[in-house]
Amino acid sequence: MSSTADSQFQMVDERGWRRGLGNLLRAGFGSWWKTNTWWIMSLMWTLIINGVLAGVLWSGSDGDMDWEVAIVLYGLFAGLFPTIAVIIIMQDAVVGEKESGTAAWVLSKPVSRVSFILSKLITNSISMPITMTLIPSVFAYIQISIASGSMPHLLNFMGGLIVISLNLLYYLTLTLMLGTFFNNRGPVIGIPLALAFGQQLIFGFLPIFSLISPWTLIVPVNGLVEMPITGSIMLGEEPYSFIPLISVTIQIVIFIVAALWRFEREEF
Repeated sequence: MSSTADSQFQMVDERGWRRGLGNLLRAGFGSWWKTNTWWIMSLMWTLIINGVLAGVLWSGSDGDMDWEVAIVLYGLFAGLFPTIAVIIIMQDAVVGEKESGTAAWVLSKPVSRVSFILSKLITNSISMPITMTLIPSVFAYIQISIASGSMPHLLNFMGGLIVISLNLLYYLTLTLMLGTFFNNRGPVIGIPLALAFGQQLIFGFLPIFSLISPWTLIVPVNGLVEMPITGSIMLGEEPYSFIPLISVTIQIVIFIVAALWRFEREEF
């Protein structure tokens, strides 16, 4: 084994389904936090989200805006834009490694298939919300406070960040699951993107879909939902319904279980 590989992998002490998980987590977190990835992603999304937000906040003739409106807009920008990045990154997490042969090579070592999937899930579900949501939100909070002349309630604001992260986790786990079912990138990236931006079309003839869709977590729906759940929580108001939060959480669990089940049956 090369010196590079030695720096990534160590002797395995885990047994059963946990076999190799520690090594894979070290390698996964290392690819995020021991390289330029974390600060590049943080800087990029800080500039994108806060840049768009600034264009709205300071575009008025008096440079003033109601902080409640600014909060709702932030929830929309922070929840919608990074979704695309999550899908693009995760479509390579499993399919890319199957195509390159990396997955087969890793699994030839003392590594369980459960550990392989869990390492992708854990490292990305922690690193992505931090770099795409948490760090940019610090600057957004400061910008909204300055523009509106009033600081939003911090705990309510943080509660909204949890909902935004839940939205990202939905698409993360969906794309991860699809990567275990398909061997090419088309459906793995196409299905989540179609779902992410085609949900409003479904609402038109199936309004009840709004209760199971992640869309209403961050986006208002004309005629159905005036205030998205993220905006309600950040403003300290009761959401129009808690059902989408419960439904999205259940679907995330289903995606994870399905990914683990399918990858156990993958042939290499």
